[in-house]
Amino acid sequence: MRPETERAPARTSPKTVALALVLAWVVPLAAHPLRLDVLLPLLALAGTMAVQRGATGLIDRFVLACAQLFGAACVFGLGLTLWPGHLHPTLVAGVAFTVLVIIAAATGRLERPGKARLDRLLALAVAGVSAVSLIPYAARDLGGRLGLPLAGEDIARHYLLYDVIGRNGGYLFLRPEALRPFVPDEELTGIANYPQGLHFAYAVLFKFISSTTGRTSAAASADVMMWLLVGTFLLLALAVLWAVRRLAGPGTTNARLLPVLLVAAAWLVLGDPVTVLSRGYPNELAGLACCAVLTAIVVRPLHRLGEQTVTVALLLVGISFSYPLFLPFGGLAALWWIWQARLWRFWWGWLTAALVALVSAIGPLTAMTASSGTQLLLNGTARVVDRPATAALAGLAVLAVLVRRGLRAPSHRAALFTVAVAFTLAAGLGLYQTATIGRPVYYFDKLLHLLIVVCLCALGGLVRFLPGLSVAARVAVALPVVAALAVAGGEWHAQPVAPGVKLALGKDRGSPEAARDALLMARMFPDGGGAVNVDLMGSPWRNWSATLGAAALQHQYRYFPAWSGLLYPGSAGKASTMDDLDRLVRESPVPVRFFVHDPEASLLVVDGERPHRPNVKPGQPLPVAFGDPAAPTNIAAARALAAKYPTKVQVVYATPANP
Repeated sequence: MRPETERAPARTSPKTVALALVLAWVVPLAAHPLRLDVLLPLLALAGTMAVQRGATGLIDRFVLACAQLFGAACVFGLGLTLWPGHLHPTLVAGVAFTVLVIIAAATGRLERPGKARLDRLLALAVAGVSAVSLIPYAARDLGGRLGLPLAGEDIARHYLLYDVIGRNGGYLFLRPEALRPFVPDEELTGIANYPQGLHFAYAVLFKFISSTTGRTSAAASADVMMWLLVGTFLLLALAVLWAVRRLAGPGTTNARLLPVLLVAAAWLVLGDPVTVLSRGYPNELAGLACCAVLTAIVVRPLHRLGEQTVTVALLLVGISFSYPLFLPFGGLAALWWIWQARLWRFWWGWLTAALVALVSAIGPLTAMTASSGTQLLLNGTARVVDRPATAALAGLAVLAVLVRRGLRAPSHRAALFTVAVAFTLAAGLGLYQTATIGRPVYYFDKLLHLLIVVCLCALGGLVRFLPGLSVAARVAVALPVVAALAVAGGEWHAQPVAPGVKLALGKDRGSPEAARDALLMARMFPDGGGAVNVDLMGSPWRNWSATLGAAALQHQYRYFPAWSGLLYPGSAGKASTMDDLDRLVRESPVPVRFFVHDPEASLLVVDGERPHRPNVKPGQPLPVAFGDPAAPTNIAAARALAAKYPTKVQVVYATPANP
């Protein structure tokens, strides 16, 4: 069924429009001195929900409003980067409210916002997923929350982008020189051209929050980012569950929908999607959420053609500015809808396509500038996706659209197309990586995440399965699937308990000790204190992650790579001697500050070619005394260098929160 074309909007009184435009600026101007800026994004969200015309439900409006605001923020950032006011809350809110008033007046919704119903079963499912997801983070302190993604390394660079964008007021690919003081020259191009739509959105929200709380320290900034990361995962979960509900169709009863939502919710919080949260990939979460919403409205378009077109366009921009790897999926899914809607019949359809293509090209073009020719072959720190579970999910998704002559319905044909596109992209990259390097790695798992999300959306078709069963019988069919997810995980579904269970029970800890060390170092020396700060307080991984985290929090990441090789205890690291440490100090362009605590902590060896270190079984934590017993301990080495270079080396005997 094609979306209906626009009807003539109701006329709005010029006086009403004028008053609304005045209030669009009076409210932000009044909120700032009253320190109520944090309410302004909520008002913008409420206003965007109110102008929706293609959706009737309250959750429908919320999901669409979030998707539209994110895409609009990505575009808005292009102009705001060049605007002298940058990210001031009053300016951002004033412009946003003005645009909303103009849209509301043009569509006739300024005076007749209408009513929206609440889908209670969907709301209950979202509340359950939110509670399960929030508890592991709410139960931890800031060090515990930050320690989860810090073990994966990438979060430090995400924080760096978010922090520097907030400081400079715009995209760094438009002003890369603003990033130069914070990163090594050899990494400037790569980091400056990384997709930054979500970092920009985070930086804007932090401006509103910090203007209200008055807290602008590195710890406060990191805390806000962590909660925004969790919030992004919750929006992904909401988008997927909403898509399941939408694809199930408007006439679906709660009895049929309940077991399907149960399976989808369990997959989100127990299976691979939750690892994207715990490993700290905010951009991927945003890209997956955009893909889930796009899948839903491609399969079942909005009732208004204009609103559908704008939403699809903004979703493509959001994918481009957050995770361009998913843009081929987004583009092909959008082309399916364009063909079905015959959008080429309208002149404005061609204009919209040209503008979207132009803006959406920014993400992949900048990403290509930041990447090498072998980018798709690189390994990373993402958790390997559960292969058998993903295959089973893909089977369920195909069953959902085929059962009971499902392909007779246009929506099921569209759903099958989206699943096929996601599967083809993942399979194609997997075959390419296998042919090139012998095995699938990193970005293959990222595309499997996309396949999982699209398949979860397609599960809405399962409401037509086994129509004669009661509610209890349907739930009984779903429970073994949930149990199978909960009892195991890992690449071949053979590791005890699911990733989400480990996270909830505190078994997946990340590196909280390192995060607390990094926060301690940042509190003691917020701007780095004119030196590179090196953690030698504890075990090897703790020291490496803490030094990385502190470098980002203290805006000293520029000096971290030189020390990474010495501190890194993994297979890529080199066993270092006292001479290596001496050379790093001697060649450092800034003073060096060593943080020490544990007298047994050690990392140095006597012979770098034939290191003598403790034997550690694979999978076991490395001991604090990781160095050669004949080599100096960390404290002894730091003292020796401080004596040799008294004007360049400082030793801090710290007392960390968790020795």
